[in-house]
Amino acid sequence: MIHIKEIPNKFTQHFAENACEISFQLTDALNSTKPVIVILHALTGNSSVCGDNGWWKEIVGNKKTIDTNKFNILSIDTLGNGYATQSHTKINTIENIRIGDIAKINLWLLEELRLTNIHALIGGSLGGVVAWEMWQLNPNYFDKLFSIAACPLQDQWIKAITFLQQNLMLNNKTGFEQARMWSMLFYRNALGIHKKFNNNNKQIHEWLLHHGQSLSSRFNIKSYMIMNHLLGVIGSQIKEEDLINVVKESTTEIICISISSDWLFHPTHQKNLIKKLKKEKANIIHHSLVSEHGHDAFLIEFKKLEKIITPYL
Repeated sequence: MIHIKEIPNKFTQHFAENACEISFQLTDALNSTKPVIVILHALTGNSSVCGDNGWWKEIVGNKKTIDTNKFNILSIDTLGNGYATQSHTKINTIENIRIGDIAKINLWLLEELRLTNIHALIGGSLGGVVAWEMWQLNPNYFDKLFSIAACPLQDQWIKAITFLQQNLMLNNKTGFEQARMWSMLFYRNALGIHKKFNNNNKQIHEWLLHHGQSLSSRFNIKSYMIMNHLLGVIGSQIKEEDLINVVKESTTEIICISISSDWLFHPTHQKNLIKKLKKEKANIIHHSLVSEHGHDAFLIEFKKLEKIITPYL
């Protein structure tokens, strides 16, 4: 069931003139005694993580890796994604939104819901970056932080990708679909793409067209521009030294999972960050998910991901 709350104006007044709302879903009642796991989605994801239409239904559910019998799952829609609210229509200065704004709003929601027993905060891709900034703002709130295929520091490669997507959307009638098709090549990997289509009757251009058209049918172009903008401003308010200083005082166990073939969030950046943080605290761990599927491997390689995540839950 989707729940909606109005966000206090102090969090949104610098980018929205009217009140915005945030949507979220829980797998159990608010007064449940189960430990809470918070899940944050990727660029075009949403708060439906489990059930028939869940984007992570192979991982989250009854007797699955993230077991809904053991945990109460709170999944939060990133402000502006257009999934269950019209907040994207109220955002009039997209360029003013930062990852930190999303992190502050999410933390406000947790306090508003009076959720104090947070067993884990899990984020993939853009959601992983938001998770890092939530932890940085409140470094002892979460028992564990799982960052999957994400790095909170500025990356010129990602800035270039998001700039080109924005340019396509602003200057072409079919720019939305073109931007999505173009970006799909960075969510996957050359070897994986070759293997997928080399001995397959399906053509690569048909696959790309399908993803471009399917996204435009389920996702608003302004919402996509907001999410793309957020991806492009990663690290604009947070620096490596900030994280190093915070980790010294934090009790949170951090599990960073990079993907060996990731062309979006390069694994080297994640490994380098964890190496530096680990010098300050021992409970900082890095795992490499070895896959030929690129960035989207965390949405494909469920068995491998299960082996990594399960021991920490």
